[in-house]
Amino acid sequence: MRRFITVAVLLLGVLGRTVAAEDAPVCPVAKAVSEYAEFGRIAVLDQGRVKPLDTYARSLLLQFSGRSTFDGEPAVTWLARVLFDPGRASSYQVFLINNPQIPESLGIEVAENRRYSFTQLEKRYQDLQRLATAAAGIDPKDRDIVETELIRIHENVRLYSNLAVSFAFALPHPDFAVASPSLREQLELPAGGEVFSYIRIALKADVLQRLAQPLERLEQSRWSAEQQEVVRLGSNLLRWSMLYRELPVKIMPSYRDADEGWLSPMDAMSTGLRFAAGRQELRLLEKMLLTYWAGRDLEFSLVAKGFTESARQRAMTVYGRELKNFPLELTYNRLSPFLWAKILYFLTFLIFAAGLMLPRAEWLRRVGWGVLLLGGGLHLAGVAMRIAILHRPPVSNLYETFLFVGLIGVAAGMVIERATRNWLGIAVAAICGYVFLSIAAKFGAEGDTLQMLVAVLNSNFWLATHVTTITVGYAGTCVAGVVGHVYILQLIFRPQDKQLLQTTHKVLLGALGFGLTFAFLGTNLGGIWADQSWGRFWGWDPKENGALMIILWTAILFHAKIGKLIGPLGLAVGSILGIIVVMWAWFGVNLLSVGLHSYGFTSGLATNLLVYVLAQLLFLTVTYPLAKKRMNA
Repeated sequence: MRRFITVAVLLLGVLGRTVAAEDAPVCPVAKAVSEYAEFGRIAVLDQGRVKPLDTYARSLLLQFSGRSTFDGEPAVTWLARVLFDPGRASSYQVFLINNPQIPESLGIEVAENRRYSFTQLEKRYQDLQRLATAAAGIDPKDRDIVETELIRIHENVRLYSNLAVSFAFALPHPDFAVASPSLREQLELPAGGEVFSYIRIALKADVLQRLAQPLERLEQSRWSAEQQEVVRLGSNLLRWSMLYRELPVKIMPSYRDADEGWLSPMDAMSTGLRFAAGRQELRLLEKMLLTYWAGRDLEFSLVAKGFTESARQRAMTVYGRELKNFPLELTYNRLSPFLWAKILYFLTFLIFAAGLMLPRAEWLRRVGWGVLLLGGGLHLAGVAMRIAILHRPPVSNLYETFLFVGLIGVAAGMVIERATRNWLGIAVAAICGYVFLSIAAKFGAEGDTLQMLVAVLNSNFWLATHVTTITVGYAGTCVAGVVGHVYILQLIFRPQDKQLLQTTHKVLLGALGFGLTFAFLGTNLGGIWADQSWGRFWGWDPKENGALMIILWTAILFHAKIGKLIGPLGLAVGSILGIIVVMWAWFGVNLLSVGLHSYGFTSGLATNLLVYVLAQLLFLTVTYPLAKKRMNA
């Protein structure tokens, strides 16, 4: 098991304070900086993708705390404090623990905001590790919510501890104290201090080696105090190079031409110092830390920019396409298009509600239409930016299906409104947009949503055909379900308005036909893809069988309608039940944990899916008798 690094051990007085090796760790208050734009542009390799440090910080903070900001400040500000001032940052309450049983079992007072600091958890780390190890020994299928969360918290604490020492190479540490003035002079170390950083001593490793050579022929008992310091410094250099490996924050492309991997600053200390570019970049990172502590904003930004350009030049050959997209990705992060689109969809629904109370206010419908267009534009812009950033079609994981289904639902609502001009399309668009973006936000809270493709989906052609097409089919069926809800409510509250009911019924038929067409095409394209890739069709895969259920259910509704087994009300009820079928295909088959669609497996869905099904059945139980009564009146 990897080490657990205690942050306090690495924190000493810096920036002009002399600290003896035996002194307790002391850290003055860092002045910090206020501008992190250039710092956020630094490239980092994470989960197979080169991304801006701004994106990396957001995903980390989401992973730890379920939020993309800390105390109203951007995530990149929080990350800078963790990297450059870990002693202060360790007191920040960023670790989300949902279940109160966990802090209670660790002897920590339960917090109302459910968030705890690294300092609190570090003190109880041994207990946390013991509980998490026991939970990890349980089969994943048999773990309860508490056991799953224990493992998550333990992994997050370990990751944080490694983050906090990523820049330890630039902090003075007692392992690199030099008491002998003569030795400090030979090593050409800065005057005025006795404690130095890992990098300051590592840059003088050749001098230490030269000074240590005569000691091979000299008995240890005859070593002078200065010679003992030489051996101790050399030993500590070796120990640090072995101890601090495979750390996160991989911001330094490998210095070997054939190696496409990236290094963290601490990892680069072992290999990068042999290269001129490595020495330059490590010194830039050291200066970045020092200017942060000194609170020199302009110099901090200039150093960050210098490091970014140096690393970028070396990475352009392999990662040029990703690096060129950084301005767009940073704009995407700042804009938060889906958050604002969701807010505008909610506002659109409120305008729709006001329009129901003021049916003659045509101007209100136009306002609602305008707000909807603005929300839809932001929604479309967000999806388009993701396509450009990732260089692939819009749907490749579960999170993106919500974004895309919501977008298709909004577009369908706009088409409906242009055709009917009676608020129906505005209501459908607002509901679809808000609901699906809300679900997407929940899944997006788990971390970075701009992820690399899993192997089974690594084909832009089939992503643009099978996956996108079948997702459009999902969207069409969901739109039909929303229209079905509207039809039943119209039948209850406005049973005499036959023209309105007839219009809604026609829209319902169109939405069902739209969904059936794309679900059918998408499922067939999936079979062709599977046949070309594996030599057999999808017949045995639960995910595609779920999609087939959508086709069969929608086809049953059309046949029943044509055969006059059901009327408009029955079709509306069937469309609502159709959403349940979609949800089973979308989520339910994931609970089986089998099949090639492992990219869609998620946990904790069973309860939410059951609640949704019961809510829909309750809606039909209450409204169907009323609608039937109004229809026959």
